[in-house]
Amino acid sequence: MTSQPAARPDRAPLPRNAWYVGTASTQLGKAPVAIVIHGMPIVLFRDADGRPRALHDRCPHRGVALSLGTVADGMVACAYHGWRFDGAGHCRHIPSLREDQAIKDTTVPSYPTLEQDGYVWLWTGGGEPGDPPLPIEGFDRFQWFQGATDLACEAILPIENNLDICHPAFTHPNLHPQWFRVQAVGFIPSRYDLKVSSASVTVQAPGTLLRFDLPDRVTVGGGEGFRLVLHHAPTIPGRCMQHWLFQRGPVAEPQPPVWSTNEPEILAQDRRVLESAQRAYEREGDDFEHSVEADATTLAARRLLALAGRGTGAAADFERTITVRG
Repeated sequence: MTSQPAARPDRAPLPRNAWYVGTASTQLGKAPVAIVIHGMPIVLFRDADGRPRALHDRCPHRGVALSLGTVADGMVACAYHGWRFDGAGHCRHIPSLREDQAIKDTTVPSYPTLEQDGYVWLWTGGGEPGDPPLPIEGFDRFQWFQGATDLACEAILPIENNLDICHPAFTHPNLHPQWFRVQAVGFIPSRYDLKVSSASVTVQAPGTLLRFDLPDRVTVGGGEGFRLVLHHAPTIPGRCMQHWLFQRGPVAEPQPPVWSTNEPEILAQDRRVLESAQRAYEREGDDFEHSVEADATTLAARRLLALAGRGTGAAADFERTITVRG
């Protein structure tokens, strides 16, 4: 029997001291939900007050995943022997104990959680979190179309992809405005303004607005028209969960997003090339890469993530103009 080679670490790991989307609020109901972030198995459930809770997905009795169990009285109950754990990870009930036997100090690691903008968020860093997750601007003013896709590539690839200003003409036939423009008038010089701050990268041109916010959000478009908001929770090396929100029309009162199990075609087109690239990086590393002027936007995101991951301080703010044919 041959052993499997160890998974290659992500080339651009996302920081741990950050909030990440665990699941959509509408998808966390009466049953526990299993997720993985930064390689850590996590079980999500709602307590007796309906608040989201997150624990390490492993019973300390015999190691069974707590997500296989049920939620009873606001606690997650193991499917093996019925041990129950509250939202702080404390064991509150062991069915096999006699009345004269006390529960020993048995706990499961817990994670801070917060519910905001249609998502259940988890803090994966050490200690207590500071600021809440970055709000989605105007979330309550619009209806949203929502879903999630398990991508067989590390998070930096879809982050870079959605800041990439030249791929739509080739990757998105019959869907993207850039593809239609190139079909009509060919490739023409276009100017893009690139702005980098300590926590974001913004790319702007007439008809184009792209923004990356640490640790994993990319926003395409904005204002009252089209907007796509993407989060990329790192799961295991070489994979991430892409949580997507498409902005729809304005609403008079806040409404929960409409959940879909169907991957939008434009995101499926991206996934095809990104998962192909991931396989190449896993085989060969990234020394083969050759970058050009148009890659300035994606390279800026790489640098921002590298600084955040090392904790060596914020990137210096800068602005520049990029001229490419597209």
